[in-house]
Amino acid sequence: MHLYLMTRGIKHDVDRFINELSSKYLPTKWFNPLKSGKGWGKKKRDVMLQVGVRPIQFWEIVYPEPWRDSVLNTIFFGQTKETQHKRHNKFLMIIRKILGIKKIGDWKKDAEIIPLYKGAVEFIKVGEKPDRYQDGVEMI
Repeated sequence: MHLYLMTRGIKHDVDRFINELSSKYLPTKWFNPLKSGKGWGKKKRDVMLQVGVRPIQFWEIVYPEPWRDSVLNTIFFGQTKETQHKRHNKFLMIIRKILGIKKIGDWKKDAEIIPLYKGAVEFIKVGEKPDRYQDGVEMI
């Protein structure tokens, strides 16, 4: 089962809730398809499976415009699709319209990559908008 919910509250309370929820293990029957040749086979076994807590978070990343290619190349390096699921594209289009932002355009794929841990994280391209300038200064 997949449950989707939103939280709102004091950050350390939300963090504690998530940490405690993700530390729970539930009994179930399961087989490991990756170990099918090592005695597991297709036989289901009684196991304790950790509750998977996968945050879906929305972020606004703010940076100086001259760094656009580098920031986009750092975050989306090697990613070929906008999102994992095509059906999400219509929702992304609605979010862009609500926020008054545009789809992320092309960028230089050979731009400098900033060292950054990305781990097992999916990055979904939502959109971008340029900053306004006042007297030649970017108003970040």
